[in-house]
Amino acid sequence: MHPVAGLVVESWKDFDRVVEGVSSEEAVANVEGQSSIAWTLGHVSEHVDRMINQALGGRERHPLLGDDRFRMGSSGTANEWDEIRAAASDVRGAARESIEPLDDGDLDVRYEPPGSITRQLGPVSVRYTLLRIAAHHYFHVGVIACQRDLRGHSVGDYPGLLTACL
Repeated sequence: MHPVAGLVVESWKDFDRVVEGVSSEEAVANVEGQSSIAWTLGHVSEHVDRMINQALGGRERHPLLGDDRFRMGSSGTANEWDEIRAAASDVRGAARESIEPLDDGDLDVRYEPPGSITRQLGPVSVRYTLLRIAAHHYFHVGVIACQRDLRGHSVGDYPGLLTACL
């Protein structure tokens, strides 16, 4: 696997690690008005589904995650922790099929993904998309790690070893 695709896979592993042990009640809570962990997983997974599965893979959007309530600027609430976790797994599995075989030539291909990025930047490379997805995940991993640390949970250090990037 190309190291750029590996970074996306590693971001999924680290996201799963930062939410390990979260109860359903903790996952759906909007502590101090912040987005819930459940919504955040839906949010980053919606991004993967839209940018990789739909735009690059030509797949239909996931029925749960292809909803604007997981887009930036929404309420940050979600109550379906188990369903969102299952949907994220489905979306990641489909995306992984698309990104694992990519090589440098594939990563340099430019396309117009749906959303505000295309309106701001025009066509972007597949490499840019994967790096943006990984950065997006790590931003939210940091937020969740801070939220959990403030609640007295020990959630480890991030990022992990990034072995898929070697």
